[in-house]
Amino acid sequence: MDKLRVERVNKEMMREISEFLLNNTKDPTLKKAVITEVRCTNDLSLAKVYFTSIDKSELEEIGKSLNNLAGALSGIVCRQMRLRIAPKLVFVVDDSEDRAQRIEALLNKIAQENPKDDKDDEGSHE
Repeated sequence: MDKLRVERVNKEMMREISEFLLNNTKDPTLKKAVITEVRCTNDLSLAKVYFTSIDKSELEEIGKSLNNLAGALSGIVCRQMRLRIAPKLVFVVDDSEDRAQRIEALLNKIAQENPKDDKDDEGSHE
């Protein structure tokens, strides 16, 4: 399938899932989920839905609730978006923010261990 079409489907699916969780679910745990990204396979048979929450301690509980709802939500999204095939939804905790913070901390540590002194560099070239 065309890469641009898959990207459009990803964005629309993210919007539909977020809207459903915000407006149509009665489970307060699900209302805490923040959908950050959707990645569909080219044939749209599988969609990984990345989520996070402000309260990191509830991520596991939110993930269980989302995966319990995945089958029904897949059908709802399929009907809303008028897709021929309902993709299997797999919910995954989005840890990109945590990874970015770890990388930044490592870079800061390296910068502190290897301070660059411009005066020494200038003197060595003479």
